[in-house]
Amino acid sequence: MPGPVFIHGKTVSLHPLEREDLSFFQTYRNHPDSRRPLGHAEPQSSAELEDEFEGRLQEGVSLVVCHEGEPVGFVALFNWKEAGHAELAYWIVPEQQGNGYATEAVSLAVDYAFDERRRHKVVAGVFATNAPSRGLLEKLGFRQEGRLREHAYLDGEYVDLLRYGLLESEWRGDDQA
Repeated sequence: MPGPVFIHGKTVSLHPLEREDLSFFQTYRNHPDSRRPLGHAEPQSSAELEDEFEGRLQEGVSLVVCHEGEPVGFVALFNWKEAGHAELAYWIVPEQQGNGYATEAVSLAVDYAFDERRRHKVVAGVFATNAPSRGLLEKLGFRQEGRLREHAYLDGEYVDLLRYGLLESEWRGDDQA
């Protein structure tokens, strides 16, 4: 069972990632339908995930996405040291995709970054082959800012990595450009 609620939404809640959540996290970081769109080519052992939990996952805000108290995904904001920016990462378990959970979780995370952490910009990377993730970012107002050509090798081919950005003024509707 995930830890205490950090942010409430209408259909999802976000909870701090706890050590007890690592087996859920490991299951879906290794699941073929989750790991491929994320670009994870190698299996991740529980020991490797524990090391990541003690290191990189503590440097940002790592949250378990829950629906009716059950974990359905993950959303994180990291790279806070970048002047006024935060980087976004997210995934929803394959059998729960298409329910709007990612859209709501990302919206809650973006609100948190702008409202509570006073970030000026949120950025995200997505592989060009991941149309659902691109669509989610674009639906929320993120703009494509760049393309790293043939940046990753996924499923037997080189694919582009797209960089997206969202300014606080765009999120709030202050920017008419």
